[in-house]
Amino acid sequence: MNDEQLDRLYQKIAEVVVDTIPEDWSKVYLYGEVVEGSQSTYFYYYPEGSDKPIYSHGITELFTISELEYSEKWHLLVDFIQELWREFNINGQEPWSNFTLVLDKLGKFKIDYNYDDLTNKDPHERKTIWKYKNLGIMPKSNSGKKHLEKYLAKLE
Repeated sequence: MNDEQLDRLYQKIAEVVVDTIPEDWSKVYLYGEVVEGSQSTYFYYYPEGSDKPIYSHGITELFTISELEYSEKWHLLVDFIQELWREFNINGQEPWSNFTLVLDKLGKFKIDYNYDDLTNKDPHERKTIWKYKNLGIMPKSNSGKKHLEKYLAKLE
């Protein structure tokens, strides 16, 4: 696998995320998913000095950033994530289904790839569990609570 190409893509993904965040921040948790014909991405970031994460898709409601500007950045992020997925496939690597990238303000990052088959998995369930595992966020909806209870029961 071409490490330079991977480093370039990681850098591009980080740059788009950092450019999207309209305030000083300390840490970002990014979820990216690519399966045949579908992709999803979102992130949460912690504002500098805060322990309350901000959801990426809520940025336009909290700050004076237009939906169009945010949408353009989000589409660029999706494009880079798809390019990362293609790079794995082109180089004969097992295609991942999703990943979590954790980035701190000093530029250090960690990326964990997941190879689970997501074909019959509920997107709401995945997001609920991801938020709990990575951010400690408890679900508010009844369906989210049920998803988390089921997940935690499997761990026992």
